Amino acid sequence: MKPLHILLHLLLGGVFLYAGALKAWNPMTFLDDVRSFDLLTDPYAAWLALFLPWLEIVSGIAVITGLLRKGALLVLNGSLLVFLVAIGISWYRGIDIQCGCFGSSDATSNYQELILRDLALLGLGLYLQWQARRTKAS
Repeated sequence: MKPLHILLHLLLGGVFLYAGALKAWNPMTFLDDVRSFDLLTDPYAAWLALFLPWLEIVSGIAVITGLLRKGALLVLNGSLLVFLVAIGISWYRGIDIQCGCFGSSDATSNYQELILRDLALLGLGLYLQWQARRTKAS
């Protein structure tokens, strides 16, 4: 594997490992962030707040180590699509969300910034998924 691809896997996996660890460290704060989207009622919001950080941690580790990498990329890319939809719905509804993506924030969310960041991560994830598929076909 090329050094650039190793670096890109470290970057994407590291982002999700870091984000998941921050959420797992303080699940009650993350639950408040999930509730701020006003998309899920309890107990579903609580289940998501407990499950999502560990999904991000395990998937991030898989992308970094290469163990089940293709599946982890699929999970992370799918998650990013769901995040983009949730952010878009909240923006459309005029809800002031607390993203909680990288720990708690009391600041008002900047929707354009959140969407651009998630699109950039999705672009990277899709590129890595395409690259993995291409190298297998060779």
